[in-house]
Amino acid sequence: MTEIAAIGAIGYFAVFGAGFVFRPDLVERFALSWSDPAGKTEVRCYYGAVSWALAGFLGYLLTQDLADEALVGVLILASSVLTMRVIGTVVDGGMSHPYSRSALPVEALFVLAVAAVVVFG
Repeated sequence: MTEIAAIGAIGYFAVFGAGFVFRPDLVERFALSWSDPAGKTEVRCYYGAVSWALAGFLGYLLTQDLADEALVGVLILASSVLTMRVIGTVVDGGMSHPYSRSALPVEALFVLAVAAVVVFG
């Protein structure tokens, strides 16, 4: 039963993620503005709470002596974010935005640092 639930969760996140990677305009269906109350809640949920959940899960892995696995998870997450930021910046034409110009090098350095620790221990 646990494996079935895990597979279901993988499917949920994969489909949800694919929807927004390939059709970011789907966000308009939610009728959210990042400065209105529901939009602020969404930012808190997906920027704040998801980050806390990942930190908690990584902490849990550390308590189980799974530091290597935790770091590989960080590398997968950070590499995914960096890859999509590069693709999105090119496709969406966002390189002129100051946020993109700072986020890209910071995320790239983070991925390189984590990868170095994963590879060289």
